[in-house]
Amino acid sequence: MTTLPIADARAQLSKLVDEASSTHERFEITKNGHRAAVLMGADDYDAMRETIAVLSDPALLLEHQVGAQAIVEGEVLNSDQLAEVMRNAGRSVDTK
Repeated sequence: MTTLPIADARAQLSKLVDEASSTHERFEITKNGHRAAVLMGADDYDAMRETIAVLSDPALLLEHQVGAQAIVEGEVLNSDQLAEVMRNAGRSVDTK
């Protein structure tokens, strides 16, 4: 994470937003020498909020752990098998 004063962030805002969005870099912005804000890409912010939501919900966290264990045990489907399961469940499948 790069730290920079608010004056520098203001002067480079467009460049910093582009970099945060394209490279996932985070920028810690200081005001009067103290941390004041963090600039990050919107996708990273959304992912962070989703992670917090999962970690805060015991049922979702358990489902994640069960799924991760299934992968470790080799209980996975390839894309063709998954498409077949979805079709059998009455879901439309785009196999492009």
